[in-house]
Amino acid sequence: MTRLILASVASTVLLAACTGTPRPLVAARKEADHAFKYGQYEKAAPAYLEILEKAPGDWEVEYRYGVCLAELGNLREARTHVETAQAANPGSEEVAAGLAQVYYRLGEKQKLVQLLQDRGNMLRSIPSYMLLADYGLKMDDPDTAASAVNAAILLTDGRDPAPYMKAVEVAERLGDTKVATRRLRQAYAIAPKSPAVTAKLAEYGLAVEPTTALPPGP
Repeated sequence: MTRLILASVASTVLLAACTGTPRPLVAARKEADHAFKYGQYEKAAPAYLEILEKAPGDWEVEYRYGVCLAELGNLREARTHVETAQAANPGSEEVAAGLAQVYYRLGEKQKLVQLLQDRGNMLRSIPSYMLLADYGLKMDDPDTAASAVNAAILLTDGRDPAPYMKAVEVAERLGDTKVATRRLRQAYAIAPKSPAVTAKLAEYGLAVEPTTALPPGP
């Protein structure tokens, strides 16, 4: 697949040389971004590579090219480009999520966990902890998922029911109905009108009333 991408780029460069009018980078970016938006990764990839070869250093192009490569099955090369983008813009939740996905697909569990744990610890990133909880469940590692979701709960400071509902899911995987019930009642205290919360209360046979709520917290 990479050879096909390189061949496509070579064809574009050759055509430009024959016409004597090299394509402006803005045109390549427009084509790449449009194709990327609609999931046309086989078309976006050579356009992004063209940009990187002419003007390296754009973290977003690195990231999107890496995503294209991953979608086209070239995961190892994709990792290099997404890691480069993450190093250049470590605060981006999108890039971190993309890199975590590449690690997951490569089976590099420890790198995935370390990436998201570090972001949670150093950047106080709730999305990273929540993503780690999801991956923990996908990797059949509920202990990692529980640790991540508990850290997210501490960071939300009782303002967001999502980590509590995720904690319910994790506790269910662990077979701990006591913790699941407590987290559900805490979620109800935060969002008593949430359809997802009230539906789960009904599943647990809990009444929708003020006394059901428990104060948020660890």
